[in-house]
Amino acid sequence: MSRPEWTHAVERTAGARYLAIVGAVEIALRTGALRPGDRLPPQRDLAAWLSLNIGTVSRAYAEMQRLGLVRGEVGRGTFLNHVQDPDGPPSLREPVPRQTFIDLSHNFPAHAMHHPALALIRPELDGAVDLGALLASQVDVGLHRHRAIAARWLGRFGIEAEADEVLVTCGGQHGLLLSLMALTHPGDVVLAEELSFYGLKSAAGMLGRSLVGVRMDREGIVPEYLDVVCRRTGAKVLVCTPTLHNPTTATMSDERRREVAEVCARHDVLIVEDDVYGFLPDPILKPLAASAPDRVVHISSLSKLAGPGLRVGFLRVPRHLVYAFGIALRATTLMASPVNAEWATRLLESQQIDQIVAAMRAETQARQALVAGLLPRQAVLTQANAYYFCLKLGNGWSAEAYTRAAEEAGVGVTPISLFEVSSLHQSDTVRVCVNAAPDQEALRAALEKLAGLLEAGAPPTVRFRAAV
Repeated sequence: MSRPEWTHAVERTAGARYLAIVGAVEIALRTGALRPGDRLPPQRDLAAWLSLNIGTVSRAYAEMQRLGLVRGEVGRGTFLNHVQDPDGPPSLREPVPRQTFIDLSHNFPAHAMHHPALALIRPELDGAVDLGALLASQVDVGLHRHRAIAARWLGRFGIEAEADEVLVTCGGQHGLLLSLMALTHPGDVVLAEELSFYGLKSAAGMLGRSLVGVRMDREGIVPEYLDVVCRRTGAKVLVCTPTLHNPTTATMSDERRREVAEVCARHDVLIVEDDVYGFLPDPILKPLAASAPDRVVHISSLSKLAGPGLRVGFLRVPRHLVYAFGIALRATTLMASPVNAEWATRLLESQQIDQIVAAMRAETQARQALVAGLLPRQAVLTQANAYYFCLKLGNGWSAEAYTRAAEEAGVGVTPISLFEVSSLHQSDTVRVCVNAAPDQEALRAALEKLAGLLEAGAPPTVRFRAAV
């Protein structure tokens, strides 16, 4: 058997040899050099080609079997399974590998910080409620008083909404799912930023909707490219995040928001505005829904404001679409929990809400100040109020190699490829979540490790692979 070309990537990959083998197989699957159903080389052959001991190769094969990449068939060999691309950072579904690991790969890992204003939040959650009535309630779009409170909350952002135009959801991700279900059909094209939240990608894939990416700049979607894509695809729905886009932190100016809304109006495109970070800028930026209420579905959530454990969000929907969204709600969770919605709306009406928001802003700004002080300015793409930043690597690093090296150093980050709507070959950027660290000292330690890796540069083998 001649040596397969994909095996040469192992020698050009830094880190533990068994993980390098796993990584080479994953890359070969993505590029088409290997396909599901292909048989991997016998372990002894691979060990000989790579000048490794058989135990290292056996460990790699065992790891691939654990990950579901391969299956072993007695007497026949090891075969590749059909494996879907990852739909989020591994720690969303797997435990943190070790206690000293600082996971900055997503906003809310197991060790994420507690809310800086928890002492102000707790009394609202501890207050007496009519639990019997709440447990007996079943209203798909949410209790009227909860929707009325949510409408008043949205009014703080310039959105004029009646209670009948607001639906209670199980968070922002649920809002994205409902929007795709209510506004599109299987096979439809949906427009989104060329880098989009992986939760949107997962929802679209599960529902059979095709995402098409729209070119971005530092203010988000570029109107000229949006106009071209609308004409070419005939799509009727755009999902976008005008404020603190995830992962780039791009934020639309008022002028850009007007231009995007005008393009969508010209092509009769509905906008789904993911505004879960809208409370963070100071002063508040006017949402698209405030200017084009008949064309925009507005998504908000308490996950970033209070914590993901509450699982409550709100949709402000044009009145003529409320019925369709109600059907989608009944088809998914039937309704959001009235008990959770009671706590959430109490919090929004609390006299402490401004202090709660201010505390989160202050903590986020302090953490972003650490980023500014520890990492090269030219390598960081961020905003002072953002929960995350993009780190442009350079110095020979690819995003995948840097992510592996950071993990070995005890820090979790996310390669930007996880957010690509279509392959952009942007392999030199990672996302880092600052509010994921349990405290500022842990964040400092993690950033110092990331800075050290950045300064040291990629090992020659990885540098060579990234340059190919």
